[in-house]
Amino acid sequence: MIMIRPNKLLILVLSFVLIGIPLFAETEGSLKLYPLPITELEGALFRWLTHSGFEVRRTSLKMGQVQLNAVKAKENWQIFLKPRSPLATEVQARYSVGEQPDEARLQELWGYISRYTKGPSVEKWDAYQGIPTAVLSQIESVVCIRARAKNEDIQLSGFIVDQDGLIICTAHDLKGVRDIRVVLYDGRELKGHLVKMDPRRDLTLIDTNLKSTTFISLAKGRNLLGMGERLYSVGCPVNLGGTVHSGIINGPPRLVNDLPLWQVNMQIQPGSSGSPVFDAQGNLVAIVKGRYRGTESVGFLIPFETIIEFVKE
Repeated sequence: MIMIRPNKLLILVLSFVLIGIPLFAETEGSLKLYPLPITELEGALFRWLTHSGFEVRRTSLKMGQVQLNAVKAKENWQIFLKPRSPLATEVQARYSVGEQPDEARLQELWGYISRYTKGPSVEKWDAYQGIPTAVLSQIESVVCIRARAKNEDIQLSGFIVDQDGLIICTAHDLKGVRDIRVVLYDGRELKGHLVKMDPRRDLTLIDTNLKSTTFISLAKGRNLLGMGERLYSVGCPVNLGGTVHSGIINGPPRLVNDLPLWQVNMQIQPGSSGSPVFDAQGNLVAIVKGRYRGTESVGFLIPFETIIEFVKE
């Protein structure tokens, strides 16, 4: 007969209990563990919620935890993220409609995260297939901008241009705005402050007080483009951050209010204004101004030279 001391017995029991717990989320309930860094999982959930039409607010909590509150009409999500390790995140979620919980919607959330966990690299490759690596490397410097003006929600795109977090975007949607919010690629949300606005050039500078290690250098831009040259925009159309569209220059520069605009055959959706545009080598060449009314693929770009003039003044 083998005698086991009480402390050893406790360790043995705990070992069996721990073995019975799955390493990652496989059980029912509102609390699960996933093999993803908290920053990546937060960004994926933020894009999933905004794509579903929710207004999302982010709150930083103690010990590196994050809370996402998402609202759409009577629907409400509360999602809590807690880093279990550098490569694993604990997720707790609550969903309700008119204060009534809905277990089916929770299962949709778990299903989305599981699919993302099992194949995010494949999904991202499919979405970005054919896009030059030099362009994809700029994605983390692109931001989504949200504001309120005259009781209207406004959404556009922009991009970080220096290590102090200065952001350039278009100006035509920002007249009389208040409460500017800047959403970074990883899902973090910052307060934005207008620094400079030029309605004639349709350009704006926004400060976020962010110390950024990723930004799009204005020292590597191009002025001259060729007819038929392929370009790539990176922006937040309909709140979908990191969306890439490709197109070609299909017309010579046009003068509008004595300023040149490139004409491009490229998909331009609501919220695309302010998106940076790159050549195949990842050089900044323009900013999306907007599209020709009644179309989605005839657009106009603000040239790089106009951007430089605006920044230098």
